[in-house]
Amino acid sequence: MFEFRSLEVVHWDYWQRFTLPLDSAIVTVVGPNGSGKTTLLDALRTLLAIEDRETARDYKTYLRHNGKPFAWLRAVVSNRPDRNGRRPFFPIMDADVTLACRIRKKGGDWTRDYQIVGGDTGVEAIESQGGEWLGLRDYRVRLEGAGLTRAIRRVLTLEQGATDKLCQYPPRELLQLVWDVFGEKPVLEDYQRARGEQFATEQELKQLGQDLAALHTRLEAAKADVRSFEEFGEIQREQQRLEVEIAPKVALAELKSTLDGGRPRLLGLRRALREAQQRQQQLDQRETGASDHVTQSRAALEAAQAAARDAEQRFLAARDLARDIEGLARRHAQLEELAASQGGSDVAALTREIEAGRRRQAELDLAAAEERRRAAEIGTQIAALSTGQRYQPGFEREFRQALDDAGIEHRMLADSVEVTDPAWEAAVEAVLNPYRHLVLLASPADAKRAFALGEKHRYRHFVVADRAPVEKASAGSLLEVLRFSADPPAWLPRQLDRIRRVATVDAGAKLPQGQDWITPTGYLREHRGGRHIGTDERHFGTSARHGRLKDLEAEQAQLARRHAEREKELAELVRKLDQAQARLLKLDAAQELVTRAAEFAQADAELAERQADAQAAAMELTQARDTVDRLREALKQEELDAAKRRAERDALARELGERRHQLAQEQRTHVRRIIEFRHQRGLMPPAWRSAQVLADARAEFETAHEVQRELERLAHRIERGGFVTDPACVALREKIGADHEALATTLSRREAHLERARRITDEARGAYINVLRATVRAYAKNLKALGELSGINVEVDQPELANDDLALAQAGLVVRFDFDRKGWIGLDDGEASGGQQVMKSLLLLVALLRDETHPGGFVFIDEPFAHLDVFNIEKVGGFLRATEAQYILTTPITHNLNVFHPTDLVLATTKRRPNSSWAEPVAVLKRANRQKASAPA
Repeated sequence: MFEFRSLEVVHWDYWQRFTLPLDSAIVTVVGPNGSGKTTLLDALRTLLAIEDRETARDYKTYLRHNGKPFAWLRAVVSNRPDRNGRRPFFPIMDADVTLACRIRKKGGDWTRDYQIVGGDTGVEAIESQGGEWLGLRDYRVRLEGAGLTRAIRRVLTLEQGATDKLCQYPPRELLQLVWDVFGEKPVLEDYQRARGEQFATEQELKQLGQDLAALHTRLEAAKADVRSFEEFGEIQREQQRLEVEIAPKVALAELKSTLDGGRPRLLGLRRALREAQQRQQQLDQRETGASDHVTQSRAALEAAQAAARDAEQRFLAARDLARDIEGLARRHAQLEELAASQGGSDVAALTREIEAGRRRQAELDLAAAEERRRAAEIGTQIAALSTGQRYQPGFEREFRQALDDAGIEHRMLADSVEVTDPAWEAAVEAVLNPYRHLVLLASPADAKRAFALGEKHRYRHFVVADRAPVEKASAGSLLEVLRFSADPPAWLPRQLDRIRRVATVDAGAKLPQGQDWITPTGYLREHRGGRHIGTDERHFGTSARHGRLKDLEAEQAQLARRHAEREKELAELVRKLDQAQARLLKLDAAQELVTRAAEFAQADAELAERQADAQAAAMELTQARDTVDRLREALKQEELDAAKRRAERDALARELGERRHQLAQEQRTHVRRIIEFRHQRGLMPPAWRSAQVLADARAEFETAHEVQRELERLAHRIERGGFVTDPACVALREKIGADHEALATTLSRREAHLERARRITDEARGAYINVLRATVRAYAKNLKALGELSGINVEVDQPELANDDLALAQAGLVVRFDFDRKGWIGLDDGEASGGQQVMKSLLLLVALLRDETHPGGFVFIDEPFAHLDVFNIEKVGGFLRATEAQYILTTPITHNLNVFHPTDLVLATTKRRPNSSWAEPVAVLKRANRQKASAPA
């Protein structure tokens, strides 16, 4: 590691140009606040290309103050060989090396160029000789090669008052810093990068596996396409075979079979024609005799009809004469009965009796009319209930008819409710009785029209359009014993669910205040109070319809019994009224008997003779009419037989014509088939003409129609099957198969390589764990050695290092310190004082720089004595002198003079005077002889 010998600044902040010596192990920069101490350290940091600092100031801040377009920073550093003989700035072999930073303004922005040259070379010489200017990245690489690692650069970024922050590092971060400083971090990063590459390779292999699966899917699809193509080819070949070979063979075989079967048919047609001709001759012979018999039957019927008319005339004359004699006899008996009943009758009493009878008759007629109306109404209700319907009163029936005429679909609530527990029918009927005529609309869109019809017909019950499904009923509620076949009004289930079922009034009284309840008999308790609302009527559910039907049938039977009794009473009353009316008329029956005595005597004498004559004439008329009916039936039968014979002759004539036509047509068809068979047989190859070949074709397909159906089936299969018809699918399958096999081989090979790389990486990192342990031991040794120099006991716990990503990432370095034998304290546990924090940070910091094989190095520490007392300042100073590194320290002028005790070189900064453009150069105080003075004046 190199050390600083001198520093030259040109146009840096308010410094115009000066050169400072830095050839001392401990350099202390002293000055008041704002005099440029940090500016000097920032110049060194800019020269070393250190920028990752937690501050708002960068190098451009210091260049904007003086107004100059350029600035130079130049330092002379050591280039001594280490214990291995290697120089930091090899291949430069000079003992000293110049580091130069040229800053210029280009295009409105500042740019930096760096150069490393051998020896102590001035700014003008560097500018004149040109040389190789380095960019920021190349310059940092050269400095890292000289020992300025990234970890040391990170330490050099600590700001003023932050030297105690190293002890605040957590164990894991401190261990990472140690590995970074000692060069192990890049190796671990290489291992991690290898693991990352392996992970990326694994993900890539997973992607390749997915690609292989996709390719496999494509391969299976390609195979399916090839199978479809092959199946399409087979269907086409089958179509060609059927069309070219099978269809002609089957057609020829079918035609030959038709010819063979046509000969017996011709013989049968000729035989049937001869039989029909014979039947026609027999019918002609029978028709000649039957015509004469029909003529004779018609003459006999006409004679019988004339005799029947004569007998009817004689019967009518005898009947009229006997009827007149019977009328006189009946009149004679009636007069005798009246004459016997006449006596001293009271006219007023008969009149009152007739009036009372007439009133009773009117009452009975009125009651009969009322019962007939009720019986008709009961019959209508029984008919409706017997078919599963509900009886509808007139106003409900009229309103529903109006809804149906308007096309409004609806149903009644009473038809939608079923009681599941018969014990609670009375309670349900009591609660739902006001809603038994409620109308449920199927569509809410019909509400407006339905309401208008309700107003027109003055329908006094609810018409509901807003309906909702019934939610689950609460346990013990009245809703629990109901089942709805259609959605009811939304408010009705809520009302029923609020009512609790209780066995008695006492049980209901035990429920909370405000709870509605009802008993099985219908006693309801609600917010208005309690009342009995039970009713004997039943309108809801199947049991209600059955009970209503039974009551109506009983009432109908009772009406029938009352009707029979009333009819009997009415008949007796009519008879008595007729008798009273006859007595009231006071007919003189005796006088009429005397006047018409001779007429009545002659009628009595001739009555038996005239009745006998009328009976004899009636018998004669009956015999004459029976004869006419018998002859008429016989003639009718003969005419029917004649009609059947005519129909049979006509049918036989048509049959003869049809058979002659059929025979002629069959003969022509047979000849045409012979010609067609010979023509088709001549077109076919000789090998297809044999009887065995044709029989084989008929065995496969019975008819040509079956062949055509098979062709249609194959065509339909091709049309609907979606077959692949492109022959390129075969080549595509081969191509995809080859790609699949190649990708599978590649994937297998790469997986083997990945597994081998994982194994090698794990083995290499496992071996490198020993190097990491050695690094930690070396750092612990440095800490303990520095602790002995400073009089502080240091103890370091070796971290648990394993060949595992998680273990390495979580590993930490635990360090404990013992100040003045007061007990062990950790890195940042809150028990250390400010001075002890500084000492811990210095130990941790210097231990990072301590290297027995590469001695030297430098450290920038801003105000390391800020939190120390006099004793600790001397202690820190002694510690700094005991180490081999170069320290550039800052301190304000207000500190104790003991801060200058360990230093040999003091740089004193001053503030810029108000009227001066440039600040005064930094004063240099160098200790002449350490044994003569303890601190500069």
